[in-house]
Parts: sequence; C-alpha cells; structure tokens
Amino acid sequence: MSLSTNKALVKSYVEEVFNNHDISATDKYLAENEKFKKFKESSLTPFFTAFPDIHADIEHIVEEDNLVVVFLNFTATHRGVFQGRPPTNKTVNTRSAGLYKIENEKIVEHWDVVDRLDLLQQIGAITFKQANQE
Repeated sequence: MSLSTNKALVKSYVEEVFNNHDISATDKYLAENEKFKKFKESSLTPFFTAFPDIHADIEHIVEEDNLVVVFLNFTATHRGVFQGRPPTNKTVNTRSAGLYKIENEKIVEHWDVVDRLDLLQQIGAITFKQANQE
C-alpha cells in the first residue's frame, strides 16, 4: 500500500527534520506563512542540543482531504541543558499529535499537542507529591 502524497510529505518532514535533525529542511516543507517557520531555529536548535539522539516513530498517520494527522512517539537522552535544567542522561519518551494542513505540496498550517509536562517530570525538572503525603 503506497502513501498518499500528503501523508508522504508529512512522513518525509518528520524523518528529515526530527530524525535527521535538519532544521534547514523546514524550508522545503513549510509554506512561507507557516508560523513555525519563523521560530524553527529558536525552538528546534535548543531542543536538538538538549536531546541530540531524539528520534520520532510514527505510530499513526491519517489523512482526510488536505489534512494529515500524525501521532508520534519520541525517544531521546537528556544530554544538554533543557529549559534551564542541566543534563541528566536519562532516557525519555514523550508523545505528540500533530494536525497538518497541506496545500500545493507544502505545510501551510499545523497544530501540535505535546505532553511537555510528562517530559519535564522525566528529566526531574518538576515533581508531584502524592495528595495524601504530609
């Protein structure tokens, strides 16, 4: 079974940008008006520095019309400063869901839901005490 053009575009985007850590590849995939394009270096560079071996596995990818939904499972090792937190060398796992709008073979809009709270817990940046603890 072959992937549709839009699914293949999103899959290739995930592979090149997130798995190959090629920030410049966003120029190939994102339309000029896509908001993330403006923040790519300021947001991805520190993330790739903190988690240099990050890898995203596609769990699900679904398409309807010009919309593609992709569920990603990220694994990485915390080897650099992340949000002020020094490296812990802990292996982390986090998931995300992204909705991509495709027009003329470019991502023109996208929305992500990422469980950052879980990621911060895994590196020890935040902790939660049991409600019944005194």
